[in-house]
Amino acid sequence: MIILNNRLAKLDPTFYIQLQENRGVTDFIASLQPLKGIPLEALNTLVDSSKYDYIVEVLDEEFTEICADFRRIGILDYEVSNLLTVCTPVFETLGFIEGEDNRMLRYAIIGTIAEYLEGEPVGGV
Repeated sequence: MIILNNRLAKLDPTFYIQLQENRGVTDFIASLQPLKGIPLEALNTLVDSSKYDYIVEVLDEEFTEICADFRRIGILDYEVSNLLTVCTPVFETLGFIEGEDNRMLRYAIIGTIAEYLEGEPVGGV
């Protein structure tokens, strides 16, 4: 259940935060089992967190200290959720294919993250 819990946090961090605030994570995850008719462990493969993972990877590699601080104070999921929101236009404009090395996308995401971290209004691509 821990793996599914982590994947849910990555798939939809905003929804996950709402569940946490209402102390409903365990109930929500438990409610998935009867609906799918498969063991909770098998649900792990159904959760795609590629854009989340991409943002975390960029943060780790390009903004190492900030990412470490986010982890240390426990706000990484919250900040990645915000970053997913501000990076959505970039993903839509330049396209995102998991596992594909797209330099233009990476540079645009780095720029968008830098603007977000500086507290400046984030524009489009």
